[in-house]
Amino acid sequence: MKKRGPSAEAPEPALDGAHLRRLAQECSPAAAESFADNYAALLPQRVDRIIRSIGAGDREMATDAALSLRTSSAMAGALRMSRLCTQVEQDLLAADLAAAAGAAREIRLHLPELQQALANRRVR
Repeated sequence: MKKRGPSAEAPEPALDGAHLRRLAQECSPAAAESFADNYAALLPQRVDRIIRSIGAGDREMATDAALSLRTSSAMAGALRMSRLCTQVEQDLLAADLAAAAGAAREIRLHLPELQQALANRRVR
């Protein structure tokens, strides 16, 4: 299992609003709001899917779940969640289920903070 020490840098914000503002400019404010609402609504299920599939030892499903959450998180500006999903993917690629489970625990711990940031977001 890989050890992850404390970072010398401050962690990424739970939510970087610039991403959703950019989406609002490129598409529309309504489209950005809809995307953010859908992202927030599906977030707990996506996190659960990662955790359950790692627990079941299903690397393929876990990788797919982490990739899906990483991509949507990056679009939403959930940079820390995106980074944590990248870590899960890397651990799974290395066939290190213990490390992937550790990264998945970090995802679960981060979930409430991200949900709060999403609830307080401003797209416009």
